[in-house]
Amino acid sequence: TMTENCLPNHLASSRAIADATACDCEVMVLSFKQPCNDASLQHIKYIFNSSTTWASGRNLLYKLAMQKEKKFLYYIFMDDDVDLEMKTKDTTNPWRAFEKSLLLYEPAVAALPWPEGGCSNWCLSALYSYRKGLGCPLKADEITDFIPTVHYDAAFEALHRRAVSHLLPHLTQYDEVSWWFAHRTVEMKSEIMFQGSVVAHTFVTSVNRKHRPYPKVAPTGKDLLPILEVIESQLPKDLKNSSVLQGWRERQYEQYSQSPTLCFPPLKPLSTTR
Repeated sequence: TMTENCLPNHLASSRAIADATACDCEVMVLSFKQPCNDASLQHIKYIFNSSTTWASGRNLLYKLAMQKEKKFLYYIFMDDDVDLEMKTKDTTNPWRAFEKSLLLYEPAVAALPWPEGGCSNWCLSALYSYRKGLGCPLKADEITDFIPTVHYDAAFEALHRRAVSHLLPHLTQYDEVSWWFAHRTVEMKSEIMFQGSVVAHTFVTSVNRKHRPYPKVAPTGKDLLPILEVIESQLPKDLKNSSVLQGWRERQYEQYSQSPTLCFPPLKPLSTTR
C-alpha cells in the first residue's frame, strides 16, 4: 500500500494487517510525504519515494515484491483509505474471511464491491442486474463466495501469483491525464487472459475512509482503443484473436455491462473441482 507517512490506524491493527500470525503476510508500505521510522512490526517494511503516481508507486511495490526470496500465493494491493466490512451485520473478521475465500477458491483476480447505497456500477446489485439483463440471472443455489465480474475497483485487489506478472506493471504514460487509465488497462487484460476467474466477493465489501485529489478523467470508448493495441502487443499468440479482445473492440465501455463473461458460473471451491 501507499500512504503519506506510517500506516493509518485502521490498517495498523491486528484486525487488519498488523498481526503477522493472523494474516500470514509480509507488508510493504510506500510512504510518499514523509519517511516512516516505525520499526515495531517486523513484517511491515517501509520505503520512501515522494515522486510517484498511483501507478508508478504500485509498480515500485510490485517490483520489490517480485525481488523477495519468499513467494506468496497472492499479492494484495490496496489503497490506504480502504477498510473491509462484512456485507451483513456479521461479527466475522472481514479480512480473515476474504483471505479464507482466496485459499478456498484461488481466483486469478479477486476484488471487493462497494456497499449498497450510493453505488453506481461497482456493487453486487449492479453485477446481478447485468446478469439479469443478459438473461443469466444468478440462482440462489449458485451463490458462492465469488461472482465473475469485468469491472472492479483497484482500491483493493488480490492477484494470484500465476496472474500477477501477466497484469503488472501498470502503464504510466497516461498519468498526467488521469490515474484511472492505468487500472482500465489491467481490467481489460484481466478479462482477456483470465476470463471467468476475475471475481468480486459476495459478502465482504470495501469502504473508502478518505479521498484525495488526483487526476481523474474517465477514459472514453475512443481512449480504450489505443490501450487495446498496447494490450494486444503483450498477449500470447493464442489470445490475440480471442473473443474477449474482439468484444472490447466492438463494445468498448459497454463491455463492462454486456460481456458474456458476466454469465459465467460463480467459482466453485477447489476441493470440488480438483
